[in-house]
Amino acid sequence: MNIIDADGHVIEDESLLDYVDEPYRSGKTKGGIIGPIRNVLGNVFPSLDFHHLATFKRSERAFGGGKRVGPEQWLQFLDVAKFEYAFLYPTIGLAMGNISYPDWACAVARAYNNWIHDRYMKLSPRLKGMALLPMQDVSEAVVELRRAVKELGMPGAMLPSRGLPFDLGHRTYWPVYAEAEKLGCALAVHGGCHHGMGLDTFETFVPIHGMGHPLSLLIAFSGMVYHGVFDEFPRLRVGFLEGGAAWVTFWMDRMDRSHHYFGVFVGCEGGEEGLDYQVRRVGNGHLLFASDFPHEIGPEDIMHEIEEVREYRGLTEEDKAAILGGNARRFYQVPAGL
Repeated sequence: MNIIDADGHVIEDESLLDYVDEPYRSGKTKGGIIGPIRNVLGNVFPSLDFHHLATFKRSERAFGGGKRVGPEQWLQFLDVAKFEYAFLYPTIGLAMGNISYPDWACAVARAYNNWIHDRYMKLSPRLKGMALLPMQDVSEAVVELRRAVKELGMPGAMLPSRGLPFDLGHRTYWPVYAEAEKLGCALAVHGGCHHGMGLDTFETFVPIHGMGHPLSLLIAFSGMVYHGVFDEFPRLRVGFLEGGAAWVTFWMDRMDRSHHYFGVFVGCEGGEEGLDYQVRRVGNGHLLFASDFPHEIGPEDIMHEIEEVREYRGLTEEDKAAILGGNARRFYQVPAGL
């Protein structure tokens, strides 16, 4: 059974700074709005959501005992887990939507996309980087999406679930969806920033993390559905990642009738006890298996999660094949035979 990791993560390092264009890197911008980055990644991306500072800890079972994971360690992980491919998303770059200045957002998106292309994608065709877009400047986001797909060979781009001034269904962002539909590439809404949803006064991180991911996806998905994105762009493929799968049927029940959008995909992980129920309600063609490596897991964990899906008594062999690889192949448009 071919397995594809639909949602893994890179850990950005200081080498990304070399890809920031001038005059931004030296801080010599017009008006002096952006200061020199001074070799600190924290000067490139803002905080995720004011809750993550000093709380992030990778699994001690990950390569290097939780130390920094780079492209070589990712290839080792693919071999251990027997993944065909991994589609890679940022870590601190999940805060892309929190950037205030449009010009800086454009510079950061270009730098990140060039960095992940050179560091990961050039190393192996099994590593597929998803682009960042400067949604703060929609016309430039369209240009960067086209460059990322056409010139860098990326399968698509990430959209932040939180941080932007409008919900993702707003017409402001429709030119990006039109371009994605034209290119035939994937867009993936990813959680990570959990501010502004009623969780800001919590003094412990566990419920923020546990509820923030699916809640932010619920908001983003509702905006795109009810503001007509999928009606206007019927061939658009959008994934909603790192919130599990259970929120989908909850959303369907709350909206009082079933909604089936064949271009919508939802990430799922091992250990989801209601996975068979989700498949019965929405079908097996929408769920993408995701590792989230190296954030909370190591090789031992992923082998256990894959085995949980393979041994799931409530799923057919067809269901398992779709979840573990077939759906990701369709979503990311991995050519047959590769």
